Amino acid sequence: MRNALLSLLLATLLGCSPIATQSPVEQGVSNSPNVAMTGPQVVELLNQLYNSKFVNCHESANQPAFLCSGIILRVTDKQPGETHHVWNPSPTSVKNGGVSFSFLRADSKFGRLAWGKGNGLMLYPIFGAPQDKVDLDVLCSFPIDGWTWNRTTPCGPHASFPATSQRCRSAGVTTAEQWKSVWDNSPNSHHIRQCGFDVSEATGRPAAAAFYQSVRARTMLSQVSAHFSEQNEIVIKTWPQNLQNTLPLMAFFYIAGGDNAGLSQARDNQKDFYDSTTSRIWVPVIRLYPPSTSAHDATFQYVDTDQLIKP
Repeated sequence: MRNALLSLLLATLLGCSPIATQSPVEQGVSNSPNVAMTGPQVVELLNQLYNSKFVNCHESANQPAFLCSGIILRVTDKQPGETHHVWNPSPTSVKNGGVSFSFLRADSKFGRLAWGKGNGLMLYPIFGAPQDKVDLDVLCSFPIDGWTWNRTTPCGPHASFPATSQRCRSAGVTTAEQWKSVWDNSPNSHHIRQCGFDVSEATGRPAAAAFYQSVRARTMLSQVSAHFSEQNEIVIKTWPQNLQNTLPLMAFFYIAGGDNAGLSQARDNQKDFYDSTTSRIWVPVIRLYPPSTSAHDATFQYVDTDQLIKP
C-alpha cells in the first residue's frame, strides 16, 4: 500500500498522469525480491529527478524538495585490500552523528565530486523508495562544501566563527541572498564562516523553504567557475552499521570518461552489496557524466557490460 501511494505521489509530482502513465518507480518494482528497478529504469528516474526543479514536494511547506527530486549521492573510497562496506558510516560519522552527501539537480549543479573522487553511491528519494527501505533524516544543507570536519557538529558552528557559522536560522540567515552576502564578504574564510540551512524534521519547523534557499544559493555560486567545480554538501543523520538490507541504495556510479578509473571500484561495490544482502539485492552501476559548465547538464547512462553482477 505504501509503495503504491508513493508511486502515485511521485507520478503526480513529476507531471505524470497516475491513470494513463505509470511513474518509473511504479514500473520498476519487480516481483523478484532482489531487483527493485532495472538499470534503464533507474536512468529514467535519475533523469526525472535531476530535471524536477521543485520548490517543495506536494506543495507542502513541511516537505523539502529532496524528498521527491534531485539526486543524493556520496563518493566512496576503498583502497585495495580494505574490507569495509562503503555504505556503512565511517568511524568519524559514527562519532559526530552525520554522513556527508551532495545534492545534484538541474538548478544545483557542480562539476566535480568531493575530493575529486571518481565513484560513489546514489540513494532513492524518500518519496519513491521501495517499501522495505528505511527513511533517512537529512539534517542540514550547505550550498558548497561546509568543511564539516572542522565544525563542532556536522551542522554546527566552527569554533573560530560561532555567530555566522551556526545554523542559518540562528545566524539570522533565511534567504539565499543573505547567505551569499556572508560568503562574498568572507573571502579568506568563507567555507567555515558559512551557515548551514537547517532542514531536519526534528526541529518541528517547516523545512521546505530553508532547503530551497540552499538550492538557490547553490545556483548563484555555480555561475562562478571557481565555485562550480566544488560540490555542495548535505548531512544525513548517521544510520546503524550493516543496514544493507533496508538502506535505500539506488545505484553505484562512476565518473565516465578517460580511463574510467572509477569503474572497477563501482563494480566491486556492486558485488559486495549483492553478496552482503540477505536476499541478494542487485543495484546497477551507472555512468555519471557531470556537467562541464553551469550551462551544461549532467547525464546518466546504464551499460550492460559495466555490471559485474547481472540482474
